[in-house]
Amino acid sequence: MSPAAAMDTTIPSTTSSLFNIPQLADDRTNWITYKERMSTTIGARGLTRYVDGRAVKPVPYAINKTTGKPEKPDGSQPSETKIEELDKKIDEYAQKNSLVC
Repeated sequence: MSPAAAMDTTIPSTTSSLFNIPQLADDRTNWITYKERMSTTIGARGLTRYVDGRAVKPVPYAINKTTGKPEKPDGSQPSETKIEELDKKIDEYAQKNSLVC
């Protein structure tokens, strides 16, 4: 194996070289390349708001201590459809946030 092959530190994500993110060097000499490629990859995947703080984590419904069922902030009970929609949003947020991390 050649030394170059042993030192491959890119994170593969697509076939485009713009999406190959080099590992940040300990001395940070490749910071500009690293930052540009990371920003390009995050932006191309529609995840910029997860980096700049605009993504808001959905809040799950509270569980009523008496009934054990979910309830809205006004105390009413959400429909099964609304519960599923919120769960889906929470899962989507977690997945996209994890991709950025």
